[in-house]
Amino acid sequence: MRCAVTIFFCLACLLICSQAISRSSGTKPTVTDGGKPGVAPLSVLQTLGAGGAARSVSQAVTYPMDALRTISQTRKGAKKLSELGGGALVSGCVQTSLFAFPLGAVQFTVFGNVKKALSSIVGTASGGVKGTAVAIASASCASLASCAVGVPQEVLKQRLVTKIYPDFGTAVKTILKNEGLKGFYTGWAPTVARNLPYVVTTFTCFNHWKGQELKKTESTSLDQQTSLRFGMGAALIGCLVTQPMDVIKTRMMTQAASNLVPYSSAVNCAVDIVKTEGVTAFLAGLPPRAAYLSPLWGAQFLLNEKFTRLIGERNHKRAAATRITTKRGVTRGPSPGVGRSAWVKHRGTVWTVGVPAGRRRKA
Repeated sequence: MRCAVTIFFCLACLLICSQAISRSSGTKPTVTDGGKPGVAPLSVLQTLGAGGAARSVSQAVTYPMDALRTISQTRKGAKKLSELGGGALVSGCVQTSLFAFPLGAVQFTVFGNVKKALSSIVGTASGGVKGTAVAIASASCASLASCAVGVPQEVLKQRLVTKIYPDFGTAVKTILKNEGLKGFYTGWAPTVARNLPYVVTTFTCFNHWKGQELKKTESTSLDQQTSLRFGMGAALIGCLVTQPMDVIKTRMMTQAASNLVPYSSAVNCAVDIVKTEGVTAFLAGLPPRAAYLSPLWGAQFLLNEKFTRLIGERNHKRAAATRITTKRGVTRGPSPGVGRSAWVKHRGTVWTVGVPAGRRRKA
């Protein structure tokens, strides 16, 4: 019953956030000849902001379900929810959700830029073997890069939920004092072993479905319902594929919550689970994990699409405001100013660019 109420709350918050973003654009965006709002490319900084904000908001909304998953996967001897109290479901929510900003920023930015770079080499492909290979390679890079900021966030979150530490500040100070910087990367190996196939599966599935949908609808972005549906479906598949590694990772990170002999490694943890609890123990926490990850990634993909679209429309609007159409119908960018003394035609628009020092204007 508690799980059902939490899921309903998460989805309700997600819907409210989505509707709020839809109304936040204010004035109507510039419209292209096809009747659809124009969208301009985002800068790297804007991509970081869109991905980071999407992850932070999504994690804050779905945090209680992740707390339930963590508690259900801890080792014997650790306190259960009835002992920890309902406050454990939101313990460290604000801090770790803010900590999730760089995680989402890195994931989406690295994925998008690596995909763009590889596509320029092998050619653009939204499907088939080539498109899938590009998506897998891009998602692998995104996963490995995001682990640098994702593992510390995961360590702090899980230790706060299991009440190993009373608050965020104490957790940071104690880990630094007792374990040093490497303490924030406890469980690095099982986390990477889980995150790599998970992120690859999730991003690849979503990217493939998105490509097929955009080709079918001849659109430049997905609508809200489709983004949420594709994101939740991709996350669910990734969840099932990586469940055993998630249990091992949680056990390694929350050993201090149990009075049993600590595991010496991820392999030792896996062997001990099989010997003492059986193979079915690897399914521990699957229902709350699926109920957490599916809305989390559905929300993350949905909000990233919304933020990216909103920023792209504003970029297009600003660019359109600076363009000038001459009597001959030639569209030009801003007039040459200081250090800008040459015209260059790019994608149908003539822009001004600077001339390097020492080079003649007509060179």
